[in-house]
Amino acid sequence: MPWDGVRRIIWAKHFDEMEIIGNDHFSIGVPIKADPEFKAMLFAAAITHIDGNKSIDYIYRRYGKEYLEAFDDDKRCPSGSLKELVLHVGKTAEGLAKRLSSGTFTSQQPTGCIYAVNVLIRMQSTFHAISQLILGGLALEAEAVIRQGIEQCAWSLAVKGLDDVHDVNKTSPTKSVSRLKQSFPGAGHIYGLLSDSAHASPSSQSRFIERDGDQVAIAIRSTDHCRQALLYLVMLLDTYANIAESIINHMGVPTPTFEPPVQPHDYNTINRYTALFNDADLVRYSTWRGA
Repeated sequence: MPWDGVRRIIWAKHFDEMEIIGNDHFSIGVPIKADPEFKAMLFAAAITHIDGNKSIDYIYRRYGKEYLEAFDDDKRCPSGSLKELVLHVGKTAEGLAKRLSSGTFTSQQPTGCIYAVNVLIRMQSTFHAISQLILGGLALEAEAVIRQGIEQCAWSLAVKGLDDVHDVNKTSPTKSVSRLKQSFPGAGHIYGLLSDSAHASPSSQSRFIERDGDQVAIAIRSTDHCRQALLYLVMLLDTYANIAESIINHMGVPTPTFEPPVQPHDYNTINRYTALFNDADLVRYSTWRGA
């Protein structure tokens, strides 16, 4: 079955935009959204090299169809999947950071706004770190970083209206979290749960431990346990977008000439991924939003 899609030249700038393909003998990092044919030919080339041959023709003729099916987008990153949601969050956060980076400050904007923008732009790294941890199945670690992200957002919200550097310096990220309740009434409760994860409290660890008589099994890496982290990541994106857009609206931001108009953040993103969450998760998200 020849692949008849449009060839895509993909440059993955970050590890969370890549996936590892291979077998027991080799691993290759490739962009998630790269052509299935590109991945299949890379895989065939690696197999050819391991077998001591110089041409991939034989391997690709014999196994090419199997490789193409294995690397099909609908199988590797299907619509509505955890991987697609993680990529969407990263892309959205990066777009907001770019708009902040291209903006210019007006004379009316307070000094604290500069510090807030600096933190928000740098939060691209926070989102990339969380994405890597979730895709790697490290739930507890991802939630600890999400907590840090919530604090960064809260601090940015608290200082963006301050004009005295001494007041900015005295602002506590932890104490600023309560300010998020104005837009997200459930912020305090969620922050408490994230703090449990950051401090590795027993309540946050129970999902990783299974007991069978005298036997105890501990799961370290499992995307199945990342459901809550994924939910918190969507909440972090909502928070980030809310604060970033409130600043962008008062900055001079150039309008891209050849790109579609920028749309406001969609706070209903989770509705497209409800299959990833259970009823309790969706109730928790509604509480966060104050719905």
